[in-house]
Amino acid sequence: MTMGKLEEIAKELGAEILEVGRPVKTVEQATRETGTSPKQVIKSLVIISEREPLLVIVDGESRVDMGKLERLFGKCRFAKPEEVKELTGYEVGGVPPVGVPLRTIVDPKVLENEYVIGGGGAIDRLLRIEPQKIVEYQGAEVVDVRR
Repeated sequence: MTMGKLEEIAKELGAEILEVGRPVKTVEQATRETGTSPKQVIKSLVIISEREPLLVIVDGESRVDMGKLERLFGKCRFAKPEEVKELTGYEVGGVPPVGVPLRTIVDPKVLENEYVIGGGGAIDRLLRIEPQKIVEYQGAEVVDVRR
């Protein structure tokens, strides 16, 4: 997917792309650049399950519980960087929470925020978006997958 397409989706959803101007690859860097808390930062993770690849979204304070995912989707592992690029069109660290053509799982803790900060399509861009819009746009399933 192109950057232009992500910008169109962001506009359609009332989201905002933040040009940071330097690499933002960690929750800590995102909180520092945006003045938000780790709870408001989201991680868009590509997981390869036995059944299909998944986009799993958790807040910055949480980690994915592979056991919980495996009970739902069979054996799971994190995608390799080249698989992330192939499946999403984005590099690791830049994967946005919307516009990715994968079955999407959003942890309910993400929805406790008025807005969240996620990947903006490149490692020097972030996306500020209402979490409910992610669920609606992606047709995401809200499932507790954090530990």
